[in-house]
Amino acid sequence: MRKNVSLATGLCALFLAGIAHAALPPRAQWHATASSDAVPALAPANAIDGDETTRWGGSFSADNWLQVDMGKAAAVGGVRIHWDSGFAQSYSIQTSLDGKAWKQAYATTDSKGGTDYIFFPQVEARYLRLASAPRTADWGVSVFEFEPVSVEDSPRIQGLAGKEPAGIWAPSAARAIEGKAADASAKTSRSLVIQFPRAFPTAGVEATWAGPRGDARLEQLDASGHWIAVSDDPGPQGETSYLAASEAFSPKSLRLLVQGVDGKAPAISRLSLLGPARLMTPMKRYEVVASRANAQLFPSSLHQMQVYWTVVGIPAGPQKSIFDEYGNIEAARGMPLVQPVWRDASGHAVSAAQATLKQTLRDQWMPMPAVEWTVQPGLSLRSEAFTRDVDGQPVTEVRHRLLNTGSTPIDGSLSLIVRPMQMNPPWQNGGVSAIHDLAIGEGTVNVNGKLLMQASTAPTQAGVSAFGAHGEGEITAAVAAGKLPDGNVVHDDSGLASGALSYTVHLAPGEHRDVVAAFPLLGRSVVSPADGFDARADAVAADWHHRLGNVGIRLPDESLVDVLRSQAAYMLINQTGHAMQAGPRNYDRSFIRDGAATSSILLRMGQARVARDYLTWYASHAVHENGLVSPILNQDGSVNRGFGSDIEYDSQGEFITLVADVARLDGGAGSVRELKPKVEAALKFLQVLRERTMVPGYLANQPAPGRFQGIIAPSISHEGYSSPTHSYWDDYWALKGWHDGLWLAERWGDTALAEYARKQYQALRESVAASIRSTMAWKGSDSMPSDADLGGNDPTSVSIGLDPAGQQDIMPPEALKNTFDRYLVDVRARRAPGSLYAYTPYEIRNVLTYVRLDRPDVANELLEDFVHDRRPLGWNVFAEVVHSRLRHPGYLGDMPHTWIGSEYARAIFGMLMREADDGLYLLPGVGASWVAGEGLSVDKLPTEYGSLTMTARQQGAALTVTLGDGIRKGSHLRVFWPARSKPAKVVVDGKSVTDYTADSVRLEKPFKVLKAEW
Repeated sequence: MRKNVSLATGLCALFLAGIAHAALPPRAQWHATASSDAVPALAPANAIDGDETTRWGGSFSADNWLQVDMGKAAAVGGVRIHWDSGFAQSYSIQTSLDGKAWKQAYATTDSKGGTDYIFFPQVEARYLRLASAPRTADWGVSVFEFEPVSVEDSPRIQGLAGKEPAGIWAPSAARAIEGKAADASAKTSRSLVIQFPRAFPTAGVEATWAGPRGDARLEQLDASGHWIAVSDDPGPQGETSYLAASEAFSPKSLRLLVQGVDGKAPAISRLSLLGPARLMTPMKRYEVVASRANAQLFPSSLHQMQVYWTVVGIPAGPQKSIFDEYGNIEAARGMPLVQPVWRDASGHAVSAAQATLKQTLRDQWMPMPAVEWTVQPGLSLRSEAFTRDVDGQPVTEVRHRLLNTGSTPIDGSLSLIVRPMQMNPPWQNGGVSAIHDLAIGEGTVNVNGKLLMQASTAPTQAGVSAFGAHGEGEITAAVAAGKLPDGNVVHDDSGLASGALSYTVHLAPGEHRDVVAAFPLLGRSVVSPADGFDARADAVAADWHHRLGNVGIRLPDESLVDVLRSQAAYMLINQTGHAMQAGPRNYDRSFIRDGAATSSILLRMGQARVARDYLTWYASHAVHENGLVSPILNQDGSVNRGFGSDIEYDSQGEFITLVADVARLDGGAGSVRELKPKVEAALKFLQVLRERTMVPGYLANQPAPGRFQGIIAPSISHEGYSSPTHSYWDDYWALKGWHDGLWLAERWGDTALAEYARKQYQALRESVAASIRSTMAWKGSDSMPSDADLGGNDPTSVSIGLDPAGQQDIMPPEALKNTFDRYLVDVRARRAPGSLYAYTPYEIRNVLTYVRLDRPDVANELLEDFVHDRRPLGWNVFAEVVHSRLRHPGYLGDMPHTWIGSEYARAIFGMLMREADDGLYLLPGVGASWVAGEGLSVDKLPTEYGSLTMTARQQGAALTVTLGDGIRKGSHLRVFWPARSKPAKVVVDGKSVTDYTADSVRLEKPFKVLKAEW
């Protein structure tokens, strides 16, 4: 067994030309099985059908495997794996003759995804299995193609010393490259030739060296028999040589030339044939340079390490900045990164990536982030940012403050490096931010002819440089040496120019030095003197306090309220104009799903005008004459016509719910009456969607076809389904739409519309209830299905049905209990030492499910878990995806992700109160810790039943709940006991109450003071 090898090419003497082997059985005889075979669209057969667009998908769990039975035994020399985005970083290839006894042919721990070419010593096999290592694929795996490769098709190699037929080269099996010198002038140069009996589209090779080596070069044989260059890696630096072309090709032969050192032939420990997508892009060129000299000074994402950031901006601004955990800034979408680097008097240079960092927000919640670290003993660097509005232009300011905390003087220099890269790394759809033209003046930096940055004071040194053929001009080396290039203007065809501003620093004990830079996000020059930074920051803070500082919630754990305020601030910043967006970088469109959820929170947090404006904007552009509500609008209000734009059917219910939320919390139904025609049209379209599944014979060829009858037509609204599916997600949102449409119609006084909505609501409820039962029976399941097609398991989707849709009573109670008992086991398993996982914090919505299930203890447990997974913790940021491995370079969506933020806020509000059809519920999810000490208070929180002002405090065996004015007369109330145990005594406004349970007490009208004693 050879381990720790990825994409390895076992191109060895074993595969000598002239050896005859039987070809593999024809593909038509192959049969695939897998650990997961529940979804027809992701069936195992898709991985062996020769179609690079179809895929097999494993379940969202660990230890997935895919197996191919070729029909009979054959001589196998490798496999080709074309991964989907869900690839296993660690996996093995196993072979068998009988499907029972297995041998491992290959194992790796560092796959990069894309296409893996795996070649190993010949093995006779009928069965091949791809097995992801336990808990290393995070979310399961997904494969477009898994193709065995016959021995006769495997590449042959010439030029390795030794006779051992080692097919997989591990670091412990280094092999010298032998053969004649490539030319007479380079006596120690050696060559290795790889021949390809069949075409393997590739970008080139990656060589890992076992000892010193000189220049390396990769060539391919052209049609006329001449060797032509593919890529080269001059010089001795680097343990690996990434020899890739800029475009994929299918070589007949490759030749690797490498020069020895001190008369010794070079040795190689590993050779990888690169997949066709692993090209020598500008980003890869930059990563190669970052892996060599001064590697510690480059941003960590260049070393394939995850980075986290937060957003800095003004509400609804046209551009917003992102500021990362290391104090680096990306001023606007796609702009270059600016990074601070310190060089001490001895010439030692450091960046924040090597330090222990502390991230904070102003007043623990404002979107004014700071990061602080110790750059050397006695010297701290604090980098902080905010954005202000200057005549309609967002301007982000960053201050780097060096403070001598020691007792001796400190000398050195602070450099601000302008790098041609985005903060979003390639696995986040980011990468290079091309700098073709760079000019640095007296503290100004212009990129591609546009003003990027203005420094408050002129730097001591400034310089710019083109990248060069192999990164020899990249500016980090000059910064490390303390000597910047003399020029201040440069052009670089490759787009990899870089530059730096450097400030000489001398600090006496207790003294500080500030470097302030302003980034005008629309490119108009501004004045931002360093000595006015604090005053400008104070003005920005005052504006944020005015907007969100008076949110009237106090909890014993103040951080929960700080996180709440931060989410609202991030919602306002992520917005562009009226378009609410879930993130600052990977989102440039507005989804009604995100926007309705965000608006419902802003309505409760003093930002009703923002929510109302969004509703008006969305309604005027997205609601079509037939009642279809487009699920996505572009920032300019045009309908997004991308995939799914006309087959996502949750949008009608979400739109109607948003109309009702605005009415409930800001002005009443009369204030949204002008939207009545659009609401009515959306309701009628919901009827159309339901009637599509009621036609005679609908899906009669399917087993138990009654499970599809009378529910909403299939769509892809829920992200778990890439092809149209009868997802109950759509049904729950449709029911919520009918419910809220009925509520609106009654208050508009439209009795005909109300009666229509009532009948349709009840009819759909009956159909969904019947479908759920039918799906469970068809599948033989004892848990809640998330769709009718497959009976899939997705607790987070089911949660929507409970809250906000309020359809718990149509769900089989035992199935509901089983679903969330099992989910809880999975969540708790994440806490096991060394466990690996990935999840999306959309799961925060499950908190309120446990409240609905009368398990506030679990709700509080989950909330604590989710809050712990903020990244970074001090910035109150929720990413769209959380990986257990903090630095794992996996997709994390966007951050701060404010649909996630809205789910968090909804959980906080929902634990404090619930607006039920039969009244206002108080403290439904509040645990003992929330009423301990000084207890909790709520001040003027908008609800459907009026403004809620409340305190709740537990002292010993007594709980006291007080209500202020604001709840409308005649409102029914229900007060829950945090401990869920029956009190010995309950007194309401001085009068004893006896009609109560171990859960709660119901009251016919608002009260002043309630006291319960145990």
